[in-house]
Amino acid sequence: MGPLTRLLGVRVLLDVQFWFPTWMIFLLDQGFSPLEAAAVDAVFNAVVVLAEIPLGRVVDAIGRKRALIATCALTSVVFAGIGLAPSFWVMFAIWALWGVLWALASGVDTTYAWELADQLPGRFSPARYLGRTRLAGGIAGVISLVTAGLLLEIWAPLPYLVTAGLALIALPLALSIPDVSRSAQHHLHVTAQSLRDALRHPAVRSGILLAAIILTAGVSIRIVFQPVGLGLGFSAFGISIAYGAIALSAAAGGWLGSRIAAAHRGRWVVLSVALMAGSYLLTALTIHLDSGWATMLVAIPAGTAAFGMGKTITDIWIIESVGPRWRATVLSIASAANGLMMVGLRPVLLLTADSAGDSLAFLLWAAVSVGLCLLCIPLVRAGARAA
Repeated sequence: MGPLTRLLGVRVLLDVQFWFPTWMIFLLDQGFSPLEAAAVDAVFNAVVVLAEIPLGRVVDAIGRKRALIATCALTSVVFAGIGLAPSFWVMFAIWALWGVLWALASGVDTTYAWELADQLPGRFSPARYLGRTRLAGGIAGVISLVTAGLLLEIWAPLPYLVTAGLALIALPLALSIPDVSRSAQHHLHVTAQSLRDALRHPAVRSGILLAAIILTAGVSIRIVFQPVGLGLGFSAFGISIAYGAIALSAAAGGWLGSRIAAAHRGRWVVLSVALMAGSYLLTALTIHLDSGWATMLVAIPAGTAAFGMGKTITDIWIIESVGPRWRATVLSIASAANGLMMVGLRPVLLLTADSAGDSLAFLLWAAVSVGLCLLCIPLVRAGARAA
């Protein structure tokens, strides 16, 4: 089994999402109020914002392999802790640690996949291999999402404990993967001025802002997905099935994004945000019509497919613009910008849905996404001029 296959295996084991369709249900079952659950989520995003850039620099400094090993180990600790947390404050602390894990992992998979494929040329270009890792991770997500509700019904902590166990299995596999060559890593003693030099490039700045827009448009609204499913009468298992469709659509969008020619990426970034806005408008309509399956299996997955495509395109944009020395750091800057927005946006969206209705929350987010789409147009033009 070659290094690229082993890295793909680690990606599959770490990308399981037993927790994703059930985390809100889990917290509510543990006695959290919707506001407390939103507060925990806000703390998570605040930690991500604070940790993203420092940990991106750590990943560039210590190398991709060590960062991946640390991700496997910390994943086991965090998810075992969530499953076994005895109190609100312990859960609060572990959720904050999860934010650290998220920040650590956010740039590792993309940079490691790209640079290892570039170092081991063969049947896949780096962009095509990145697309395959996104597709494989999405398939793993589908399987775990579909079974998450069943695990929750057996024992509420089980989705988290299974995730911790799979991360432990991934650890020896990660240890066996070669690191990328030193020329593809950030030198330990490069000064901060070098990062500023990278950020002065218009294509890099445009890529960061476009990536942040894609993340904000596609991820912020996800906090409402589970309450929508519950409000439409879905069981935990039914929500898991819906999340499987959501993960599959995002993976397919990511694969498609990896195959778009460089000359056309800018227009597809704009189109992906426009498609997200359209899907949110459709979701508002299907919720208003009380059409559960149309909402959870058609309207919402259409938006996540557009998100997956836009996310992959902007990741490739940044990777090719910034070069190897600061890749993880610059990807982390984009994630941090998005996280800063989500600290305020996600609680507002959840409270809007709770007080005024899910349909209105999606309608408002569709309007916001239209504005974000318009903002993408000058950014794409600026990046194209600099390329």
